[in-house]
Amino acid sequence: MYLKKSINIILLVTISLLSGCGGGGVSTKAELRRETENNVEAIPYNSGYLAATPDSDKSPSKLGFWYLKTGRVDEAIAEFKTALKKEPGDPFLIYYLGLAYLNKDDFEKAIHVWKSYRNKTHPQVEEEIERHLTLIHIARSRKFAAQAIADEKKLATVKPDKNTVAVCYYQDLSPDRSLRAFQKGLAAMVISDLTKIKSIRVVERIRLQALLEEMKLGQTGFVNARTAPRLGRLLGAQNIVFGNLALGSIKATTTLASSDKGDVIGSASVSVDKDKFFELPMAIVRETADIIGVVLTDEEKKAIGVPHTKAYNALVYFGQALDALDAGKWKEANEFFNMAHKEDPGFDLAKEGMDTCPGADSPSLNSLSGTSGARLSAKIEAAVSAAGGSQAVVNKSAAEALSVSGYTGADVVGVDVGAMGITGVGDLTVTPETSGPAPPGNLTFTPN
Repeated sequence: MYLKKSINIILLVTISLLSGCGGGGVSTKAELRRETENNVEAIPYNSGYLAATPDSDKSPSKLGFWYLKTGRVDEAIAEFKTALKKEPGDPFLIYYLGLAYLNKDDFEKAIHVWKSYRNKTHPQVEEEIERHLTLIHIARSRKFAAQAIADEKKLATVKPDKNTVAVCYYQDLSPDRSLRAFQKGLAAMVISDLTKIKSIRVVERIRLQALLEEMKLGQTGFVNARTAPRLGRLLGAQNIVFGNLALGSIKATTTLASSDKGDVIGSASVSVDKDKFFELPMAIVRETADIIGVVLTDEEKKAIGVPHTKAYNALVYFGQALDALDAGKWKEANEFFNMAHKEDPGFDLAKEGMDTCPGADSPSLNSLSGTSGARLSAKIEAAVSAAGGSQAVVNKSAAEALSVSGYTGADVVGVDVGAMGITGVGDLTVTPETSGPAPPGNLTFTPN
């Protein structure tokens, strides 16, 4: 009796995974969950099948998906990475590999993987993932900031990266505070231009913002010669750019401090007429490179010489959008990004902000601070399924049919899960293995 039951279970799971028939084998999610939780021996059986049939195109996709949905996250990652070697750029594999990394609390690798997600047939899904990448960036940065403060004594003994630069917000010294929009907008443009210099690594603005908040400097965002070295040590950056803005045309004074030396190593000032405001970022970048001792190539000079926008109002709206984004006011931020882009459709930073700004119903900033990767993964999967469903489901009867099959976002990531023979798995609970967040100062990720 026991043997017969085991054989039936194995056949049931095998048909579900390998038949390629949309509804084969399992009629309800509850049945599949029950069989999965009590009979995980079916997975090694299928592993043996895959070893015997290595040319089965979607087999690693199936098994990886199954591993992820049953909590075997490391094995899921291995399967997805193996499959990606055969199918580079496959949206199904990239999407679920990112979810798998999130379930391990590995935000860095999830971000790296999802940066390459492209899906021309389901643009709504691609847009949804871009918006959630911003949330992951914020969540990761807040975890990093809290850990950096906790490890401050230890970090004080670590020599910062000499080629890394952090750009802080310029303080508005104008009597009427009319240059407020320049504070974050100017910093964002300088950061963008510095990334065009190959020998320099630049700290992300979102990471800087998270640390400023952790240091209780979030409301003003301003640093000075006294606080800059500490900020640099916490960020793992040797060079800290900060400064101020004043009227009399527009005058920007830039100061560069060294976290290693604990002091200011150089400063420079530049003044431009208001209608030439767009010249400020390129001038600041050239000054920063000169103080650090970096010789710009002709190609780099040309790249940083292209204005981000010549529309003053576009910059004002862009700065207001960044303020709203940092405050977790997602709807307001999106509106300002749209206004900036409308003022200047060629303003790439505004377009990027518009495309990646979290939706109005996204988790709040406070909830992001304590959200685990697994919980964030579940929220993202639900949102992506909804985005795919809105594009794929064209009438009520189709939506009901998908719901009965157990997967409400059929083909939402570029592969029809039903056609893969995987049904009824839309809400299986993942119990991941845990791992700590990336250590402070880990600014980049190099894949295996």
